[in-house]
Amino acid sequence: MTHLEKSVLATLVYYDVLDRPLNGWEIFRYGINCQKMGAAPEDGGLSPSFLSPFCNALENSRELKKAIGEKNGLYFLRGREGIVEERIERQKIADKKWKKARRVIYFLQLIPFIKLIMVSGSLAMNNTKDKSDIDLLIVSKFGRIWTCRGLTTLFIHLIGQRRHNNLTKNRFCLNHYLTDKSLKIPFQSLYNAQTYARLTPIWEEKPPFLYRKFQEENSWVGDYLLFYPLAKKGYLRSVKTSYLLGFFRKAIESILDNKVGDKLELLLKRFQEGRIKKDPLTNQKGGRVFFNDEQLEFHPVSPEKLILEKYNQKIRQLRLSELGEEKDSGLAV
Repeated sequence: MTHLEKSVLATLVYYDVLDRPLNGWEIFRYGINCQKMGAAPEDGGLSPSFLSPFCNALENSRELKKAIGEKNGLYFLRGREGIVEERIERQKIADKKWKKARRVIYFLQLIPFIKLIMVSGSLAMNNTKDKSDIDLLIVSKFGRIWTCRGLTTLFIHLIGQRRHNNLTKNRFCLNHYLTDKSLKIPFQSLYNAQTYARLTPIWEEKPPFLYRKFQEENSWVGDYLLFYPLAKKGYLRSVKTSYLLGFFRKAIESILDNKVGDKLELLLKRFQEGRIKKDPLTNQKGGRVFFNDEQLEFHPVSPEKLILEKYNQKIRQLRLSELGEEKDSGLAV
């Protein structure tokens, strides 16, 4: 197989683990960079201009036709036609969840020191199940990450939309925070590359530049993917900026952006750190809970390890063992 053919097949294998067939554009957009994983770079560098020969290989490659099938414009591993209907059903579920997500995120503009809100996880992929929650990645002002988290959690809890205990369906999982001066994510893996490439920005404080900066800071994603384009202005699922909510947000920030706010930040940090350290899930194996003044990540139960293990196993079964050596990003052991 050529480098390109291996990339197509590896991408379909990865998403097969997620029970999701892909259309041609998705295979290109989220294609796995096999060169990084040891495959011979026979086809040279890839760019958007490579789309035409890419599509040609997808449609006409004899090697690929031995391993993949196509139905209704969606591609999958042979014998997995059933996931086409599953994708359609999950899309319907995702459409309903998007409506709710956008309604709630609109009002998060009120939270002081919030700079950028992105949807992540299964909803960002439109591959969500009925009982799934809604994952958010939030960027706050540097020096106010604990205040931002505390007030966001309080707001989501007061309106009855916070995920906790067994309440998950359509609830908001506030599991990741960064600051506007610490956008680079240090935990690199194929799983995280796919996850962060699919992040969907919903709201961004004007002027809109932070999401693009996030992409630039995490250019390592391009080591795992064939094509990692920088975002242009405007996002398909973004919510409108409310000048009224923005006015109140700025007013509260002006009150807290001083020594009083510094003391509140320290107080909220100590309170939240105490709760995090006491939580038995914090040190649970197979996940990651990471917290400091620059990043807060709460994934005590992560599917990353299992997904990568299944990917490695499937790719080896296709006799592409050189591609089946993916490791997790450093989960607790």
